[in-house]
Formats: sequence, structure tokens, C-alpha cells
Amino acid sequence: MLALQPFIDAHPPSPTVVPAPPELIERYRRLLPDAMLALWADHGLGFFGDGLVQLINPDDYRRNLNAWLMRDEDDPTRLPIALSGLGLVLYYRRLSDDGDEDVCYLDPHTSECDVLSWSLEECFNDLLCNPQVLRDSLDAPMMREAAARLGPLRHGEIYSYEPALRLGGSKSSGHLARCDALTQLDLLLQLALSAP
Repeated sequence: MLALQPFIDAHPPSPTVVPAPPELIERYRRLLPDAMLALWADHGLGFFGDGLVQLINPDDYRRNLNAWLMRDEDDPTRLPIALSGLGLVLYYRRLSDDGDEDVCYLDPHTSECDVLSWSLEECFNDLLCNPQVLRDSLDAPMMREAAARLGPLRHGEIYSYEPALRLGGSKSSGHLARCDALTQLDLLLQLALSAP
């Protein structure tokens, strides 16, 4: 049984989830926990729980995350692993070679960033299965309203506020639009960097 089976049971993969290529799993063998790599191998990358969580290829988002974290060089101890439907970035931090770890979140709409859990397994199997966390941290009700109005997300998309909150937008489902995730994260980063 997979270490992250409770997450799978609570958030079944969508039919569009594709197994991660073996070379991707091998590339992250020493950088991510075995539990994450087993999830990639057995199920894959893509949407889980009707689009609530999207497991991502870290290669696609590392540059953006490093920029958000104000790191001039790539940091293999900080790896983006998932996006929420509303663009919250979940990233894994390897804190030591002795197995110390945590999972943090970055809200690109507000630049809020904090530790979500001190364990990847706890993050996926407990927090991401907790209805209150899904409501309060991942804005699950708003994401579902957006999905009903705009249709389900496609691979590499998120729902994002239009206009952006930093440009006077409103945090309501009526102001959400479907966007290319990486393009929107880059745009929100530029807005954050130019904010007074």
C-alpha cells in the first residue's frame, strides 16, 4: 500500500493524470521523499480531488519558486510539488540530510508564505484530507464555484483573480478566470516585486 494512500482515497486522481516518466522519478530520487516518488510512479502528475490539488513536475516551476523565494541560484532543497486550484504553491523543503523536512505554501496573490506541515506524509494524509484545512487554506468552496462557472481546469492551469488582487481585484469567485499557471505565477511575481 502507498504511504500516501489516505490522500488518494480522499482525492482520487482524475482520468487525465499521467504516470511520471521514470527519468523524472530518478532525477528526484535523492531530493524528494520515497512517498512522493511512489505516488508519481503509481498514479502520476495531474489533478486529484476534482482539481483541488494538482501534482506538478518540479522542473516546470523551480525557476518561478526560486524567484519568489529571492534565491539567485536554483535550490534543490526547495522543490515545488503541487498547486491548488487557486494557485497556492506547495513546496517541499529538505531541512537536513537526517530526514528533517517540511511542506510550505506560497500564496502568489498575497505573497503569504509559511510552513504547512513538518512532514510530507502528514501534509498529504492529514492536512489535505481535513475539510477545515481544505476550506480555510485551499479555498475549496471558491474553487468549486469557479469550476462550476468556468469549467474544469486543464493540465497546467489554475483559477486566478482578474484583475489581480494587487491591482484592486476582489477575492470572489465571480472575479476568477482560468489561466495558464506558470504564466500567471510569473505575472503575480512581477506585481509582487513592483509593489511599494
